[in-house]
Amino acid sequence: MTMRAKTILACAATLLVLVSATACKKEAPKAENKGGVTWMNFTDGMKKAKAEGKPVIVDFYTQWCKYCKMMDDTTYKDPEVIKILSEGFVAIKVDAEGTASVVDPKGKQVTEAELAKGFNITGYPTLFFFDAKGKPIGPIPGYSSPEDFRPALTFITSGSYDKGIKYADYLKSLPKANTK
Repeated sequence: MTMRAKTILACAATLLVLVSATACKKEAPKAENKGGVTWMNFTDGMKKAKAEGKPVIVDFYTQWCKYCKMMDDTTYKDPEVIKILSEGFVAIKVDAEGTASVVDPKGKQVTEAELAKGFNITGYPTLFFFDAKGKPIGPIPGYSSPEDFRPALTFITSGSYDKGIKYADYLKSLPKANTK
């Protein structure tokens, strides 16, 4: 092999290593609009929530999850849900098996999969709520129809959770039309 061929081969190998390393450390997209809801990545969404003083909803999903897709196709396309999420929340999506890089609440760089594991997310979808300061409020596991989801959102935006009101009591206080 000639010296020129060796140099070209060495350059190609170096380029391949650099491209591979860059591809492995991908960052989650900044923001994505799916059906009217603007979803952010965890890092940027948590920063925005603190800056705007809004609570956070994190949708932990997987690519293969049938009920995650149902949430996208029904619940997140409901006009009332879109309005509540857009006005009252910072909406975040996290691929619970994803390799994209995010910053967890402790400031550590992790993958989306590691973030989900850190919150003990084991079923999908799981919707996890945080207050504006990043303090966990709690999860809702599984699929929620728009009718079931709206009261959960207004429970958070009304601050009822922070006043010590139990969700079951909050539901009882709502007019019947809002709980169906």
